Amino acid sequence: MAAPSSKTLGDLAGKYKLNKSLSTADVASILALQGTSTLIRTAIASASVTLTISQPRSNEYKIEQTATAASIPGTTEQYILDGEWHTNHDAFFGEVRGRSQWISLDEGKAKVQGVIDGSSWEDSDKGKLILAEGGSTDGKWEAFRIWGFEGIAGERRYTQSVRVWNKEGKEAEGKMVYDFMR
Repeated sequence: MAAPSSKTLGDLAGKYKLNKSLSTADVASILALQGTSTLIRTAIASASVTLTISQPRSNEYKIEQTATAASIPGTTEQYILDGEWHTNHDAFFGEVRGRSQWISLDEGKAKVQGVIDGSSWEDSDKGKLILAEGGSTDGKWEAFRIWGFEGIAGERRYTQSVRVWNKEGKEAEGKMVYDFMR
C-alpha cells in the first residue's frame, strides 16, 4: 500500500511491511555477509518482515523488526541522527557500531552511484535523506542504508537502499521496498 503524503522521514512513525516482489535486495545474501546462520537466513527469507517505527524524539528512531516465521525473535534498532558513532549488542549480529545522520539528495545519489538506483528518491524532506551506516565491531562486515521515499510501481513507498560488504571483499546490495500499513 502506498505511503500517504503526510508520511515523511521527519514523521516516519508507523507500521511498514517488506514488499518482497518490489524489493531488489537479496536478504539471504545480505545476512550471509553479516555472518548469520543458514537456518536464520532461510527462515527470514521466507518470512513476512514488518517494521514498527516510533520516534521518541525528533532526531531518534526506534525500529522494531519482526518476522513471522519459525519462532525467529524480533530485533529492535535505535537510530540517533547525530552523526556520532554508537555501539550496542544485536541479537543476530552481536556487537555492532553505527551512526545515522541526515544527508542531501545529492550525497545519497553519490553514495549509491553505480550500485543502487537512487534516481527516484523524492524531495519530501527538504532535499534530505537518512544515512545509517555501521558494521560489526570486530570489522568482519560493514554496511550502509539510505532511507527515503520513492515512486515505485506507481505508488509512493518507503525504501531502504542497502549495501553490505565483508572483509573478504564480497558484497551485496539492493533496495528494500515497504508497504505502508498504518
